Amino acid sequence: MDIQNSDNKYRTSAAIVDQVLKQASVVVVPGMSVAAICSYADELVEASCRAVFRKEETIERGVALPTTVSVNRIIQNYSPGPEDDYVLREGDVAKVEVSAHIDGCMASAAHTSVATNAPGTAITDRRADVISAAYHASEVAARMIRPGQSARNVVKALGLVAAGFNCTVAADTFTCQIDRFVISGKNTFANRFDPDALVDDFTFESGETYTVDCTLSSGSGISRQSAYESTVYQRDVNRQHSLKLRTSRALFSEVSRRFSVFPFLMRAAVGDSSALKAGITECVRARLLAPFAVTMDKEPGETFVAQFKSTVRCHYTGPVRLTRALPLPNVQSSVVIPAESEIGQILALDCEQATLPELPRLKLQIQTPVPVKAGSTESGAAAAAAMDMS
Repeated sequence: MDIQNSDNKYRTSAAIVDQVLKQASVVVVPGMSVAAICSYADELVEASCRAVFRKEETIERGVALPTTVSVNRIIQNYSPGPEDDYVLREGDVAKVEVSAHIDGCMASAAHTSVATNAPGTAITDRRADVISAAYHASEVAARMIRPGQSARNVVKALGLVAAGFNCTVAADTFTCQIDRFVISGKNTFANRFDPDALVDDFTFESGETYTVDCTLSSGSGISRQSAYESTVYQRDVNRQHSLKLRTSRALFSEVSRRFSVFPFLMRAAVGDSSALKAGITECVRARLLAPFAVTMDKEPGETFVAQFKSTVRCHYTGPVRLTRALPLPNVQSSVVIPAESEIGQILALDCEQATLPELPRLKLQIQTPVPVKAGSTESGAAAAAAMDMS
């Protein structure tokens, strides 16, 4: 693929992500089903990807990472089916993450919204602190993706932003180098500083592209697995293993036929087949499939997690943001970042916004989800797990 065509596909993916993330964030309201938001966003991504590069009929395109809507202190990877659904409640903090790819050229972004029937009323509690902290951390990190800057300096800066708002960087969140059909390249690093797990430092180089995932917590930031089962999986295309069970072989055959290197929803692979579901355990044990755990801050009580994610290219002139940041929800933190501080000086640096292509109008309109009565779609498992969210 020539460079110009590749660049156009990255920009088109970013335009799709921007558009879908905006539409998905609009429906983050009390009474809305999280499963419905995820399904809505994924359908929009698939339809939008089909509407572009129509002359290249054989290329792979669509969802690069299934849409997730992680609520309150859940950190990441929550994309429930009907059996584990959660209905948003007044004041819930919802992190919507959307990804798309055209011919392996991907873009990803996330935005934090507050589900409320009173958007004109400013939020001033700890939700305001963590949302503001995550937003400014994202802006700082994006401005540091420039030639010669080091990964460790980015981690240091994220820690400074978090500490300034009395928050923490969430564990197991990363800045990932991406490439064609690669969602986590060699220059991927954890955003949370861990003295016991220091990795080799490196400097950013012109031409590299990164997804910058800034997820911060008002609590400890230390993650633990939630009560929710994993729904997002990824196939290891470089690993082979002789499976013993017929159900496992049938499942892996179906996954290999339908999905390539990008993560996918297991329910899309197994449907209502209990036989295929029975094969998940052996496929995971053989490391042919890797589950994305639904993690949460281990600190109970009034703990909230906020996330802002962007796709940024390291250009020789400086950082170029492919995905656009959406406006902040109506939050007012008491913390002010001094302009003369180290973080204030980074925020004053330029960060160019890439020019994105105009997307064609969809011929088939995707139905916008509508709120349901609170509790009407929550199963017993979901209701129990909801205790972890509040």
